[in-house]
Amino acid sequence: MNKKMLVPLDTSEYAECVLSHVKDIATSRAVPEVVLLTVSDMTYAPYADYLDKKVVKQADKLAKETATEYLEKTKQSLGLTKSKVTTVVRSGQPADEILDYIQKNGVDIVVMSSQGKTGVSKWLLGSVAEKVVRNSPVPVYLVPSLACRVAP
Repeated sequence: MNKKMLVPLDTSEYAECVLSHVKDIATSRAVPEVVLLTVSDMTYAPYADYLDKKVVKQADKLAKETATEYLEKTKQSLGLTKSKVTTVVRSGQPADEILDYIQKNGVDIVVMSSQGKTGVSKWLLGSVAEKVVRNSPVPVYLVPSLACRVAP
């Protein structure tokens, strides 16, 4: 039985593709706790070293406030009534923060979206989902975001 599900979200509509899956899994498996997590990486952005530290600190504060509002809105829209839903905002490199949260907080399943990057963009930018899948000590249910894209 899964006791604690982690749902990493990056505030994109593609990441939200997992929400229907989260609701189904949490309901069908009676998961007691669902954690919605996002990672603010403003202070770790490549340009942060070139900006005034005050500006970076203010931008990071605003990013965290925005992320908190986003997660609360997402929590409400998820509509889980039999699971405790909590929200967490962390700072750092997204994959590292997700893996650290898994290790330190008793997570036993992760449900997340892939962004569908391929080729050079995946090689240059890396893939948070790929890093989590490769290094997670618990099962990761990966939903391809391509399934959410609507043809033009």
